Amino acid sequence: MFLLQMAGYPGSGKSTLSRKIAKRTGAIVIDRDIIKTSMINSKVPDSIVADASYSVVFDLAEFYLGMQISVVIDTPCFYEDTLNNGISISKKYGASYKYIECRVEDYSIIENRIYTRDRLISQIGDTSMERFNNALDKSVRPMNGKFLIIDTSAEDSYDISLIDEYLRNKI
Repeated sequence: MFLLQMAGYPGSGKSTLSRKIAKRTGAIVIDRDIIKTSMINSKVPDSIVADASYSVVFDLAEFYLGMQISVVIDTPCFYEDTLNNGISISKKYGASYKYIECRVEDYSIIENRIYTRDRLISQIGDTSMERFNNALDKSVRPMNGKFLIIDTSAEDSYDISLIDEYLRNKI
C-alpha cells in the first residue's frame, strides 16, 4: 500500500498521470480540483475553500488508507504543510510514502494545456511566462531525496515502467 503525493505546476500533467497510475495499481485518486470545484459550486465561502479542500483531501486519504487502499493525492504540493501531512498520514497507516513531480519546462506546452483543457472552475484559467518561471521550482519535495521528477511534456516522454518500479519499492 502506498500514498503517492503528486506535485507540479498547473497543466504539467499531474491529473493525467494520476489517473494512469490509478488504472495500473488500483489506487484511489483524490483530486483537490474536483473537491474545490464542488465547494465553489456549493457556495462555500471563498475565504475557507482553499483550507477546507485540503482538509477533505487528507481526510479522504486517511479513510482509504485505513481500508488498506493505496491513494494518489493530486495537488501541486506547493506548501510544506501539504508535504508533511502526506508523510504523516502515510506513517500513521503504514503506507509507503511516494512523491512524483510532473515537470514540463517548455512554457508553450503548459500554455497550450491550460488554454485548451476542459477547465474546472477551481483550476487556473490563464497563465503567464512570469508566473510559470516563478513557480517552476516551487514544489516542496521530501528531504530524503526519495522522489521522482518525471518529464510529462508528452505522453511518450517518460517510462511508465520506471514509475511502476518506484511505486513497488517499499523504501
